[in-house]
Amino acid sequence: MVTGDRGILLDIVKGVCLTVVLFVAYLQVPLLGIGAGVVAPLPVLFYQLKWGRWLVGVSVVFVTALILVLIGGPSVAMLYLIQAGLLSVVLSHFLARGYSFSRALASAVLTVAVVAAATVSGYGIVKGIDLHGQVTGAIRTNLEQTITLYTARGATGDDLQFLKEGLEQVGALFGQIYPAMLLVTLVSVAGINLFILRRFRDRLTVKLPDATLSSFRNPEHLVWGVIVAGFALLVDNHVVQAAALNVIVVAGFLYFIQGIAVVAHFFAAYTVPAFFRMFFYVLLVLQAYLALAVALLGLFDLWADFRRPRIRKNL
Repeated sequence: MVTGDRGILLDIVKGVCLTVVLFVAYLQVPLLGIGAGVVAPLPVLFYQLKWGRWLVGVSVVFVTALILVLIGGPSVAMLYLIQAGLLSVVLSHFLARGYSFSRALASAVLTVAVVAAATVSGYGIVKGIDLHGQVTGAIRTNLEQTITLYTARGATGDDLQFLKEGLEQVGALFGQIYPAMLLVTLVSVAGINLFILRRFRDRLTVKLPDATLSSFRNPEHLVWGVIVAGFALLVDNHVVQAAALNVIVVAGFLYFIQGIAVVAHFFAAYTVPAFFRMFFYVLLVLQAYLALAVALLGLFDLWADFRRPRIRKNL
């Protein structure tokens, strides 16, 4: 085992190599590369918490960004910094300070979101670019390509018209809620990396919290955000309605996670076989109505407290 400065330097090299490979795979490999992009923050998380020094993580991120500049240019390096680099460093920092998983995740995601929003907005102002218009334009282009694809496959008449109307509605919706979707994606990436990181907790200098997914619970006052956003949808103002939709999407995702936590609690309490657990999670991905039911389960857990220990009375 290599220790001391030599060990740190060796781990920095390992972290850089792993991160570059993962991020390049994310950019170059269709579909399967998405998984590599999701776990791109993991090497920095591991090595920074292994040594308990923020300089280790910052060094890996900095060198990785320089290599990506050489490989794909400044835009690729900036994409890495926003999507994975900054997230991995600040998430490790909050964990090292003794934050719980949920608090560290929330703090890291908010930090990255604020920095990313300020950076992107500043870039747009300096360059005179309408970033919102470009995003909505990209969404519209992708939908038009989808319509062209179905037309080439023989879709005509009422079926094609129905498809066009449906995609137009989807495009209009995503043109409003893409900020919330980006935030949800960031939360998902951070959560997945934390879940994987727990597997290596014995090799880390920083002690990770003992909390599990089944114990996750949203702050009680989050429900007021949902209530206020729901009433805001009734206001005849496009900006207010768009903001309310984004709040509802983020809050709905958080209650979905709480619903998953309730389900995981019952799976553990009743020792449900792994096959049926896997079947449920696969079905959850395929069935939107089941996902909605799980989100409602998480919302009603606020009042019902489904995971509260039940005391049996002897008759």
